[in-house]
Amino acid sequence: MQEAIKRYSAELTAIKTRLNEDVYSFFADADLHDGELLELRVIDGSRPAPLSAPAHEWQTVIGYPVKAELAVLDAMDEFVWRVSYSALRRIVVEFPGNEALFYHPREGFGDWRYHELTDLGNGVWRHEILFASGSILMFDFQEITVSKAAARDFSARPADS
Repeated sequence: MQEAIKRYSAELTAIKTRLNEDVYSFFADADLHDGELLELRVIDGSRPAPLSAPAHEWQTVIGYPVKAELAVLDAMDEFVWRVSYSALRRIVVEFPGNEALFYHPREGFGDWRYHELTDLGNGVWRHEILFASGSILMFDFQEITVSKAAARDFSARPADS
């Protein structure tokens, strides 16, 4: 296991200059092991107008309009990290997982265990997350943004936002 962590760390260091500082910090420094997935949203960006606007004809959307967002609480309950993927090529949600690592019935995804960022080539990246339940989230994307805020700020927001 330690050898795999060393290899991944070296791979991450090798791509550091191609990543935004916040993105690199998330993958290199965020203390997420035993963290908690708070939200997973998938947004279909192909609607031609907001719901509040009058409807008009659908148009062909060029590119990959689907987006996904995660909110994850770090292991120390200090920060909520928000990750937003755009130009998505693939989303995989495997729940429940085939092999539970440390899982209790009715727990949902369970603790965040490990995650990796991989360069798939041609401007496409993969973020794969393994949870204690054995569940997996995987996102193949072209663009990613990451931010963090104090956990108390997240918990103070209205439930429907």
